[in-house]
Amino acid sequence: MANSMHCWNGNHMVAIDIETGGLDPTWNEILSICMLPLDSNCDVRRDVLPFNILMKPTHPTRIEPAAIKINKLKLEQIEKTGFDQIQALELFEKWFEKLNIKYDKYGKRHKIIPLGHNYAGFDKPFITKWMGHETYNQYFHYHDRDTMHTAAYLNDRAGMHVEKIPFPKLSLRYVASQLKITSDNFHNALEDCKVTAAVYKKFITMGLIG
Repeated sequence: MANSMHCWNGNHMVAIDIETGGLDPTWNEILSICMLPLDSNCDVRRDVLPFNILMKPTHPTRIEPAAIKINKLKLEQIEKTGFDQIQALELFEKWFEKLNIKYDKYGKRHKIIPLGHNYAGFDKPFITKWMGHETYNQYFHYHDRDTMHTAAYLNDRAGMHVEKIPFPKLSLRYVASQLKITSDNFHNALEDCKVTAAVYKKFITMGLIG
């Protein structure tokens, strides 16, 4: 694995995406979650598998048909191969150990830097509800990265310079298409993680500030 970026201070970036049974984290639940570890070049790490599982809902009657239509998850498969919330958290904790994240000189362990598309606005509330705030803060750094926010910044920058707005729509599919990044399977947690990582790397390599 490539060395961590100096700005990460020993933490490790991980692309994260979830598929849910609806849009309300106080009511709906995670049905699928993927965490894809990245190296310092924002490429997918090859030394550890992604955390990519289905999660059984505690309240299946709360699943909204519109959500299933979008993410195309099969409830029968979730019931057959998914994990309940406690099992999923235990699997995550075991997976986290495989990331080989070190401790600092004060004995404090470094954390995951989440990378997502609308991560704080959508993914994080669902994940913290599942894990609990204390457990979440144990594993995840608060300096998350977000490709939607980056695209919005670029729109603001273009507007200030009276230039063409590069991303009039901010969905992951649209932002990726404008950057010539393709996928045949949007709204799949693993594939969306891959696309998010590719979009973020493209943003970094474009040299955006100036």
